[in-house]
Amino acid sequence: MTAIVPPSRREFLEKIFSAGALVIAAPLLPAQEAANSTGSGGIWQPSVYLGVEPSGAVKIVAHRSEMGTGCRTGLPMIVADELEADWNRVQIVQAPGDLKYGSQNTDGSCSVRDFYDALRAAGASARNMLEHAAAGKWGVPEEECQGQNHFVVHAKTGRKLSYGELVPLASASTAPTQNAVRSKRPEQFRYIGKDVPIADLAPITNGKAIFGIDVKRPGMVYAAVERPPFIGSTLNSCDDTQAKQVKGVQQVVMLELAKPPYGFKALGGAAVIADSSWSALQGRQKLKADWNPGEHANYDSTAYKAALLDTVKKPGRVAREAGNVDAEFAKGG
Repeated sequence: MTAIVPPSRREFLEKIFSAGALVIAAPLLPAQEAANSTGSGGIWQPSVYLGVEPSGAVKIVAHRSEMGTGCRTGLPMIVADELEADWNRVQIVQAPGDLKYGSQNTDGSCSVRDFYDALRAAGASARNMLEHAAAGKWGVPEEECQGQNHFVVHAKTGRKLSYGELVPLASASTAPTQNAVRSKRPEQFRYIGKDVPIADLAPITNGKAIFGIDVKRPGMVYAAVERPPFIGSTLNSCDDTQAKQVKGVQQVVMLELAKPPYGFKALGGAAVIADSSWSALQGRQKLKADWNPGEHANYDSTAYKAALLDTVKKPGRVAREAGNVDAEFAKGG
């Protein structure tokens, strides 16, 4: 299988942002990763989550995967809200897997919880810098300039400059420190907490969306794994002779079986590698695996549920006691 070499930080930015873009992010990464740098074409690269091009296009990187919860839309919305960007001019760029984005583990309903503050800071920091750039151009106090729907506006004179026009000036300035970032108040939110259709709604509903199973790569192979029948089962032997005779099957790889404590360990088993998913599945059916079922083969979920219900009816052991709830409630109020 062909090895895939991830692009460097600069190569990635140069590919997704055209020359002259302004790229900003929250202080989420290690210092050496978040340090200011200027790439070829005048691209400002303190980090990799947000870009504003001279055309006015805003590109926000979604570093988590869409799994039906809308996080590929929700995370960029946080940045766009603090940036005061026009959502219709925001382009969402899907990030490849890379440690520079922080955790990309998309599960546990924690994408927004884990990155809400950091992404707000990313958008607010960018807006503050655009406001600072406009103030300098007009020669007015920065507090009189306010980002509004893709423009910086000077209310006293009615003047305004588009974000695209301000990119050259903003990219030459210094990002505010974390404590100096001016964020919006909740009552000023335009997208956060509001109903916004997910960005991928149209392709998902019309059948054009690309899912993981649709991805094709040069030299790509498929695997079907014969798993142990029970947690803790061991493999006495595995005859793969017939499996290898299936057209398209390339090899059978033995995977180490999980050992206690099991937790979230991979179960292991025998992986049939083939040039199509169909061949892999057919090859797996041809395996002759002799399993030692192990101690969990007699597990009875009905009996286990009954034992749980019986346990909750019994008095619990007091681990700590502080005060008297009944006595306090009896006092009223």
